[in-house]
Amino acid sequence: MSQQTFASQAKGILYCTLIHKSLLIRIKAYFYHKRNTTLKKRLQWKALLANKKYLSFWLLSLLCTLVALVAAGLYLCYNETRNNGVVLNDFILANITARDVSTALFSITWICILGGLPVILRTPDRAMRVFWSICIMSLFRCIVMYMVPLEPPIGIIPLRDPFVEGAFYDNKVLVKDLFFSGHTSNMVILTLLMDIKWFKVVLGIASALVGYLLLVQHVHYAIDVIAAPFFAYFAYRIALMISNNIIQSTKIIPSTS
Repeated sequence: MSQQTFASQAKGILYCTLIHKSLLIRIKAYFYHKRNTTLKKRLQWKALLANKKYLSFWLLSLLCTLVALVAAGLYLCYNETRNNGVVLNDFILANITARDVSTALFSITWICILGGLPVILRTPDRAMRVFWSICIMSLFRCIVMYMVPLEPPIGIIPLRDPFVEGAFYDNKVLVKDLFFSGHTSNMVILTLLMDIKWFKVVLGIASALVGYLLLVQHVHYAIDVIAAPFFAYFAYRIALMISNNIIQSTKIIPSTS
């Protein structure tokens, strides 16, 4: 074996060894970070149980969320009985052929919700923001829907969601919960609450897709979908203000994880 060949092989072995060590260091760092993150989460939940004042506000926020969801469901059922709405002349819908995309809408929405909720609820302070976001959004929807009564768009194909219909709408199919879009605003709220960058991007794309599919099915007017992100952002900012004030007043410092 020539000296040049031996030197080349030695360099190759050294290079592979360095790569191997680098990968081991990265793997160890990853699991160390995961272990520390998990420990921090456990400590935060323990701190919630130990701080009676914060626990009381936290449980009250959860109760408000449940009450808001039930109240919104009752209002939406009442809203179906109103006959003072108007039909909008929507030129955007007029140029979209109505198709039934209920399955796609149902799948995208619930995959995002079930995948995102465990992440945004992983610590007490993040859960507090979720609670108040839901409360404010439910309140906004009821007030705005009452102030802006609309009749269903021409050519509407009712959107079916067996879970929501059974849990909140007394198994009724709603067609007048129009301005503003609940599906779109909920997806945007979920996106805003998400702190993992790649997940936030995925949810943002899914939000836009849900808004588009709602128009394809003629479930909403274009203005319902366009206005939804603005109301969602406003509700998110108010929820942040309320939850952060509660956290600070109870001497619980919000976590960054």
